[in-house]
Amino acid sequence: MDQELARRLFETGAFLVILDAPKGLDFGIDLDTWETGPLFKGLKMIPPGIHYIHYSEKQVGIQSGFLYNFSAKEAETEQLYPSDHVPPVQVDRIRQGIRDLDKGLGAYPLDSAHSSYQRWQRLTNYITPQMIHELLPPSGEFSSATGSIYEDEELEKAKKSLHQDAADKSSPSTTLSTSLDRFNFVHSNIKHSFPPGASPEFVMKYSRDKSWLLKTLLSTQWQDNTQLLLGEIQLAFVIIFAGQNFSGLEHWKFLLHLTLYCHEALEDCQLVESLFLPLLDVICFQLLECPGEFAASVLEQDNFIAAVLETLVLNVHECQTVQTRLLLEKKIGSLRDLLQQKFDWSLPFGKQLQEIEDKEEGEYAPQVVHID
Repeated sequence: MDQELARRLFETGAFLVILDAPKGLDFGIDLDTWETGPLFKGLKMIPPGIHYIHYSEKQVGIQSGFLYNFSAKEAETEQLYPSDHVPPVQVDRIRQGIRDLDKGLGAYPLDSAHSSYQRWQRLTNYITPQMIHELLPPSGEFSSATGSIYEDEELEKAKKSLHQDAADKSSPSTTLSTSLDRFNFVHSNIKHSFPPGASPEFVMKYSRDKSWLLKTLLSTQWQDNTQLLLGEIQLAFVIIFAGQNFSGLEHWKFLLHLTLYCHEALEDCQLVESLFLPLLDVICFQLLECPGEFAASVLEQDNFIAAVLETLVLNVHECQTVQTRLLLEKKIGSLRDLLQQKFDWSLPFGKQLQEIEDKEEGEYAPQVVHID
């Protein structure tokens, strides 16, 4: 990094002062991790915006961290293992004497070989501070053990089962409690994706095509703002990939199922432009970051990625709006190249999938039997 850029970043970048980092701690920001030395006091030259601060002790094996929106020139203090509240006068003294800590402050890796800051921006450009406040535990803090509403639902099922067993056996019931330290994802039943009181024809149509549910949730949960939905997809992935917490996996899968299983919505040119085209970029950037073993162990569970992407390809192939179909097919082409080069995956073309579907429907279609 040249001296002028370093000087400018020192003047405009944010600072994070760590008060109690022990030697030998795995400490990092965003996509980078280091081992702390005896003089480590924090980070400097942090670009303004949302960043993920994370740390772990080797013998414990649980990563902890927090997402925080840094302002320009901000000096933030953090205790990794808080015991007593840091007096405001001490915090002010640290901020005013920030230059005195310079030797103990590591620089944000803006000049890394793989441009980790640009990669981080591509993974988080739709995430907002309000999203962090609403969907993450207090202060944006979480660990690799933090739960979510999905685990809560499983616990609730277990509670009902235990209560039922207890009632059947006339024994005291057992109570399971859920932790307040959780991700507050909004979850809907992806299988109940049709309007209340829908006719059998509508139930059949929208059970397969998630367009009605997508538009309903866009209105009720994301204020008709597609960028909020894109940000939530990014946040769920960051929780999995950078946060090493698989509570984000089920929500990430739910959101991709919700969007990529839409057929009717692809005829809405405005929705294609504001949601589906940028979504394909989001997915490309996410898969680009995934190492092969990550994809094999997590992303391929139940052939999920293959299923949702093949459904999208087929839906785009059947799209009647020529202009949007061509735009989407171009994006899918870039995704197809990525999958082939990075993971040796062959994503079929729409015509191939259409032929397979026609054949399967032909084989299992009702047959007319004549009885003499």
